[in-house]
Amino acid sequence: MVIVRDDHRFEATVDEQYGEWVAKLQEFVTGRHLPTLHLLRAFATRQDAIDALVRKWRVLFPDEPPLVWHEPPAIPSRSRTERPRRRL
Repeated sequence: MVIVRDDHRFEATVDEQYGEWVAKLQEFVTGRHLPTLHLLRAFATRQDAIDALVRKWRVLFPDEPPLVWHEPPAIPSRSRTERPRRRL
């Protein structure tokens, strides 16, 4: 999930790696070469990882509404989006 605040871009991800769920929150700022890592931690369940992201967001931005996790949109399979090739 990508969240934009002024010239800051936050990327929040939850990925499964080696049987654990990894929560990661990075901040990218225009003009900086490296991102700021706010959270990188492994959890036993996916929901625990999402809850950690929500808690970290509340710590970073206490005056804003809580972060609401959104699932990434489904990517259509390539076979449906490919155009048939023209015969020469």
